[in-house]
Amino acid sequence: MTKVQNSRLEAVVSAEAFHWGAEVGERYHGVAAEHMDAQWQQMLKPFFDRYPFDLTEVVDFAAGYGRNTRKLLETGARHVTMVDVNQDCIAHLRENLQQENVTAVQNNGFDLSPLPDGRYTFLYSFDAMVHFDLEIAIAYLPEFQRILKSESYALIHHSNYSANPGGDFTTNPHMRNYMTAGIFKHVAMRNGFDVVEQWIFSWGEPDNDCITVLRKR
Repeated sequence: MTKVQNSRLEAVVSAEAFHWGAEVGERYHGVAAEHMDAQWQQMLKPFFDRYPFDLTEVVDFAAGYGRNTRKLLETGARHVTMVDVNQDCIAHLRENLQQENVTAVQNNGFDLSPLPDGRYTFLYSFDAMVHFDLEIAIAYLPEFQRILKSESYALIHHSNYSANPGGDFTTNPHMRNYMTAGIFKHVAMRNGFDVVEQWIFSWGEPDNDCITVLRKR
């Protein structure tokens, strides 16, 4: 990326990426953790049943306070690298998930430069990228491709909300940022992924969310 592109993405991260730190610890992360088991059974486990996800080296992207990491470990993940831009979240993860088979990594909010090429066997993100600006989501897709091994899968929960383009995402229903299943599929395919499945579903509003399963070519 050019310096101008980086500066633009840094500005978006600064404006939009820090709503989920210690200031909403119990109000958001605590409440979300209470719903995690049910959401896993209803929304996520069916994908794990359908596809041969390799859980040897997993990335829990935008890990927050680690509720998804706990489910990934329960499901058989051998090692989980938890990535988040928020310093509060990283501090919480390092304090509360002190295990040999987990690692917490803070990134800059628009790339995965701390992670090596072609190491990871599965990338997972749930209830996080729904809030990401379209430009940030587009910036991450080539990074997902870079860090995954060939033929590895990614499961990514993102927004399918196309109203209010250019507006403040915090005013949108459930703070869904501008993105569509079609845009996400197009950008993923252009970055070396096969789009295996897309499931559009309702979370508070009709058809405002999507889970996309990708496979690196």
